[in-house]
Amino acid sequence: MEELHNIGADTFVRVGTCGGIDLDMQSGDLVIASGTIRFEHTSGEYAPLEYPAVANSEVLTALVEAAKSMKKPYHVGVVQCKDAFYGQHSPARMPVSYELLEKWEAWKRLHVKASKMESAALFVVADALGCRCGSVFHVIWNQERENAGLDQKMSEDASAAIRAGVEALKLLIRRDKEERQKRSHDT
Repeated sequence: MEELHNIGADTFVRVGTCGGIDLDMQSGDLVIASGTIRFEHTSGEYAPLEYPAVANSEVLTALVEAAKSMKKPYHVGVVQCKDAFYGQHSPARMPVSYELLEKWEAWKRLHVKASKMESAALFVVADALGCRCGSVFHVIWNQERENAGLDQKMSEDASAAIRAGVEALKLLIRRDKEERQKRSHDT
């Protein structure tokens, strides 16, 4: 992001996959992060821990509009960002299992939508650089649905998340162009 921003990029959309936490998140759904839990360490190089990692409102709105237009099931809310995949999937074998398991239970009780990586750092870095960032994810599976004995399938087709990201960028480009034209007419 730093290097792309240095050559002129001002808007970023992170598209990827996630694992559901909240029981409403089903395989194939989209999750649009309104904010992220900073359970990682990169963002600490940019801002104090008390600073929230939130999506840019313009990007968030464009992602929601894109998902709506696609008529794809989507959810907007807080996601958890972490550094290690295996801390989530094998927490009991980790030396800090007590912390991982307690935090996971907290995320569930707080109705955190999904677990993933990168967005916390990207949101904070974007704020530090003065640019825009948002994120949309494809739910591959939900281990909590599986643990609860609910229907659970696995879907690795992230094409809807990619389409949502592309459509959101198109909306943002169009709106930015309209805003520039309005400003040029006002002067």
